[in-house]
Amino acid sequence: MKAIIMAGGQGTRLRPLTSDQPKPMIPIVNAPCMEHIVRLLERHGFTDIAVTLQFMPDEIRDYFGNGSEWGVNMRYSVEDAPAGTAGSVKMAEQQLGLGGERLLIISGDALTDADLSRLVQFHGEKGSEATMVLKSVENPLDFGIVITEEDGRISRFLEKPAWGQVFSDTVNTGIYLLEPSATAEIPEDGEYDFSKDLFPRLLDAGRPLYGYITEDYWEDIGTLEQFAGAQRDVLDGRVQGIRPPGTRLRENIFVGRRALVDDDELEGPVVIGENVRVDEGAKIGAYSVIADNVVVSAGATVERSVIAEGTYIGEGAELVDTLVGRNSYVQARARILERSALGDDVIVGEGATIAPEVKVYPHKTIETGANVTQSLIYETMGLRTVFKRGIVSGKFNVDLTPEFVTRLASSFGTTHDPGAVVTLGRDSSLSAQVAKRAMTAALLGTGINIRDLRAAHAGVVRHDVLAGKSSAGAHVRAGSDPDDVEILFFSSDATPISEGDARSVEKAFVREDYRRAYGRDIGELIYPGRVVEQFVERLERAVDREKTSGATIVVDFCGGVAGLVASRVFSRLGVSAVVMEGFANANAVGEAGRMNLQESIERVARIVPTVDAAFGAVVGPEAEYVQFVDDTGEWVPPDVMLACLIDQMHPQRAVLPINLSRRYHKLVEEGDGSVEMSRTGLSNVAIKAAGIRADLASLADGRYIFPAFLPAPDCFMTLASALEVFRETSLSSVRQKFGESFDHVHRERIECPWSAKGRVMRGLAEKFGGDPDAILAEGVLLGVEDGWVLMLPDPDSPVFYVYAESKEGYGSPAEIVEEYVDLVKTLIDDQALLSS
Repeated sequence: MKAIIMAGGQGTRLRPLTSDQPKPMIPIVNAPCMEHIVRLLERHGFTDIAVTLQFMPDEIRDYFGNGSEWGVNMRYSVEDAPAGTAGSVKMAEQQLGLGGERLLIISGDALTDADLSRLVQFHGEKGSEATMVLKSVENPLDFGIVITEEDGRISRFLEKPAWGQVFSDTVNTGIYLLEPSATAEIPEDGEYDFSKDLFPRLLDAGRPLYGYITEDYWEDIGTLEQFAGAQRDVLDGRVQGIRPPGTRLRENIFVGRRALVDDDELEGPVVIGENVRVDEGAKIGAYSVIADNVVVSAGATVERSVIAEGTYIGEGAELVDTLVGRNSYVQARARILERSALGDDVIVGEGATIAPEVKVYPHKTIETGANVTQSLIYETMGLRTVFKRGIVSGKFNVDLTPEFVTRLASSFGTTHDPGAVVTLGRDSSLSAQVAKRAMTAALLGTGINIRDLRAAHAGVVRHDVLAGKSSAGAHVRAGSDPDDVEILFFSSDATPISEGDARSVEKAFVREDYRRAYGRDIGELIYPGRVVEQFVERLERAVDREKTSGATIVVDFCGGVAGLVASRVFSRLGVSAVVMEGFANANAVGEAGRMNLQESIERVARIVPTVDAAFGAVVGPEAEYVQFVDDTGEWVPPDVMLACLIDQMHPQRAVLPINLSRRYHKLVEEGDGSVEMSRTGLSNVAIKAAGIRADLASLADGRYIFPAFLPAPDCFMTLASALEVFRETSLSSVRQKFGESFDHVHRERIECPWSAKGRVMRGLAEKFGGDPDAILAEGVLLGVEDGWVLMLPDPDSPVFYVYAESKEGYGSPAEIVEEYVDLVKTLIDDQALLSS
């Protein structure tokens, strides 16, 4: 058998350490990660090795040569253009003549001591065509998860899921054993991946795919934290077959040849490379790895740090839990603090301090005495932390600084073609104005043209995109807390940015790999005319004017910019509107006043009966949430209001999230309609509703989506749609059918550590995966005798939710949910016991 080492990775999340070297060459206890893989292959009899290369291929080829130093024969295949994981293997087959043989595929940038001989035995026993090595991990979000039957046969897998889709904590390690019949399915041209393309194809065809779950060590060296953790794992003896180079002294202290060091000053476990000089009075603390040709001067302290070769540490310098690249110079009395990282050839001036979490990219110079608190070309946010449910949000000038917004917009612009057009809008808040200006400069700098709508609510921006004026859009607004800022991104169909597109933006964000435009290629700033008029015309086409004309409503816009459009909207629809809180000039400097919601409802409620209005409404400042007051001046709870709309609209197709009451389904079906369930969250509901051209979608929280107008909530379409049905039939008479509450779903909140989420989801999938009635689209949804139960992890917090609803005439949902709450808690406790 032959082995193929995948070694084309750049390791962007490991920057600045990988800025000047490929990821497989990152050293683990002073030997490249890939060298440990080569030694593993040799121990298990894989001596004929092919290596696929792309990024800085000569670095790897020059180091390993023909492999004879390690007792193997190595050959190389270099990709000129990305071919995908499977495509690169196909290319290696063609270039090196490997066709027609069983192949072991393994990554050169993940550390493992997997028993490859046992893998081969398992593969043969099962008669498998393709076997994936699987490993249970605490956080499976950044990996492809795999679900297997009891005999190991693979039944399902999902690439980089959301928490609600994590039905297993066993992830794809990227180690595969493939028969020739499997690799024969890989096309010869174009990008082609194992996990996205080949394995799903084989699975759909019913071919024998198996998962070999290993308890051996495996760690993806994907982040700086994982890199540092792998060093500690080796020093602790957790990785079989890896012995740090050098002579072993007392305890776990390894010292290389010609090293000048007083071993009494060393605290193990520690590794000292060759030709290292540690001067008298210097201290090397536990879990430190010092590479070859490093000097640690008198009085310097190195604790829990990894120092790459050729670096000089000056007198009295202090390095604590940090990573330092090759040939750097840390001058006297400099301090480099926790979880910071320096690239190659960095000079840290005398007495300078690099604060925790700071990253300094290669070839930078820190001045004498400087206090560096921000990264120099930095990476502070990992994947999946920038976007939350399709929105980027945070405290202005704390989380969302102008610098951060500039990076984010540069990343967004880079994912679009040069010369593309993006529509931008904002609300009236000062923070939104600043953030939008930062976005504008960054997008223009990436060669993106901008249609600047200035002050406009999100619905106007979405309309401009949907009308074909631009290929994407973004809206900046204040959050529920006035100190917060939210940035919404829209796709070309005006739906919220998809998870896939968000990941593309995040990838550019982490890499800081921005496109730069020069000269005539710099974007153009456009201030279009008649945008609001076109929005109103679109609304008029979507509404039955005969049903709205002559009606009276009372509305409070709570100071939001939607008030700018209100007079034109109501005039075109023939509506007489009493606007309680307008907005005179959103382009003026200053913050709009924010109303107390309860006070606003009470104000509207007092006016509605006196003007004989069909209803009253309080519109949130973002122009999405609408709270209704009926014609008698009584507030209508949002869950009841959704029931009223369904009852009168008779939607033929409705989209509702999976955790909403099934009583809504019954209402829709009574009107001869049907319900499509979606994943939770407004973005998922909106995208689903737009995709199936639904008549109505909602979360029963005061936001209503009418995809025939826009694939997102908009207050004006909500008000117009309500007028169409409650003009003749009073809202007060309809809401009497449903009482004070309609959604009787019971919810229990359970604290669940991030590290336990994967195991809980795996336990639930193993327990209920065989139930043909169970739905595993998001979380685990079960139909039970008395109703239904949904067990769902929160995507943004260390929390699990259990929802339940009972059928009419049965017990309370609280009784139903109790059993499943106990189950989730048991699975969490099992994880806690395993971790202790």
